[in-house]
Parts: sequence; C-alpha cells; structure tokens
Amino acid sequence: MGALSPRSEYGHVGLRLEGGGGPISTPDGGGGGVASPLMYFKAIREASYGAALIALQYQGHEASLTTLIGILSAVRLADGAVVWWHGGEPLRWRALGHWITGVGFLGWFVWRQGVV
Repeated sequence: MGALSPRSEYGHVGLRLEGGGGPISTPDGGGGGVASPLMYFKAIREASYGAALIALQYQGHEASLTTLIGILSAVRLADGAVVWWHGGEPLRWRALGHWITGVGFLGWFVWRQGVV
C-alpha cells in the first residue's frame, strides 16, 4: 500500500509527514508536509519479506524460514519503537499495531523452534 499511496501510509504506520510539524489529520495523509521517498523503501521491504517467506516455505527451507520469522519479529518490535518515539502523542498508539505483529511473529518463531 505504501508504494501506491505513500502519503496515506504515514497515518497507517503512525508517523507524521516530513516537514509537516503536526500529526496527520486527514485520511489521505494531508496536514502539510511531504511523503519521503523512504516510504517506497518501506513498501518494497515489506513486499520482499512476504515473498521471501513464501519462497523459503515453498522450497522447503524450514530452518531458514524460522530464522527469517525471528528477524521479522525484531523488525516489527523496532518499528514500534520508532513510531513510539517519533510519531508524536496523537499517533503513539499506532506503535501497538507494530508490537502486536512483532509478538505474533515471535510466538510463531518460538512455536516453529519447538520450544513450546
């Protein structure tokens, strides 16, 4: 979604537009400011993670798949920290979405390791 509409992706992620000063206030990501090209990097990153998960599973690389899931868990938890520290008070709650996903990946990682 970030590649198709980078301005609105800021609100979904929980960050303010670059140079806008205030939080995003409209559904299309308005409120002043511009979308950084880095939002395209984010979209590509997320699409490539999904493709890697599917490819590793399809090819039967179970250990590699489990390792990637563990890495994705750390990435999502770190993304939540970035939103918490830089999203501003009105958008801080969006960090929870990142953390919930990160904990979900962590649970999947632990389950695949056979720990529980």
